[in-house]
Amino acid sequence: MVQRKNPAEVLSKLDRERRLIAEELPELSERDARMQECAAEDTLCGHLRRAIHRSRRPLADVAGQAGISTGVLCGFLEGERALRSDVLDRLAQAADVHIALTSSDDATGR
Repeated sequence: MVQRKNPAEVLSKLDRERRLIAEELPELSERDARMQECAAEDTLCGHLRRAIHRSRRPLADVAGQAGISTGVLCGFLEGERALRSDVLDRLAQAADVHIALTSSDDATGR
């Protein structure tokens, strides 16, 4: 037999959950804004951040494949953490990013 909850209990729990979400929302909005700003950078790291976002893969999967924790990956995506070049290489591989470099000499014909 299924035991049903009292509607007042359900409403009370719903109110608690809504309060918790409302408390977390400002921090989540700030983190999202930082991620958007960092991904918009016209830098190698900015391009890598965009590629990670576009991959649509769960961050835990990308981080695991790159051999780092999800927290480290989130810190990088939010611009709070710099990563060593070998970690950036592994992230690029995890996000299936192919980087083509040209030097300024190539552009000027030297």
